[in-house]
Amino acid sequence: MSSDRIIKLELSRLNLHLPERRLSLKEALLSPRPQVAARDGSVHVFKRGELEFLAGLLPEADRDKLPLPILIALEPKLGRGTARISGEVEVKVVSQVLGKEAAAGELLIYRPEVAILRRKLPTTTQYLFMW
Repeated sequence: MSSDRIIKLELSRLNLHLPERRLSLKEALLSPRPQVAARDGSVHVFKRGELEFLAGLLPEADRDKLPLPILIALEPKLGRGTARISGEVEVKVVSQVLGKEAAAGELLIYRPEVAILRRKLPTTTQYLFMW
C-alpha cells in the first residue's frame, strides 16, 4: 500500500467524528434537540446557549447560511499550530468571536486563537484533519 493511501486511510479514521450532514444555524435553532449524526454512528448535540450566541452575531438572513459544526481544518502544510476556517459566513462568525479582521472566505488562526474558539464554542466547532 502506498504512503499516500495509508495517509488517506488514517485521515478518514481521524475524521469519523465529523457529521454525515451539517445543520444550518437556523435549523438548529428551530430544533427541540439540535444534533447531527456523525460518521462513526454517534450523535453530536449542540448546546442551546452556543446556538443563541452565534445567532446574536449574525443577521437573521445569514442564519441559514452558517453550517454547523464550524470546521477547524488542521493541515500540516499550514505550519504547526495553524488552522484554517473556510466559508464566508463561518469566517464572519469566527472573526467576530476572536476579534480579528475578516478575510474573504478564508481565515487562518493560530493555536491560542483555536483554544479561545474551542473554549467559547465547544459543541458548535469541530476539528477537521487534512493532508
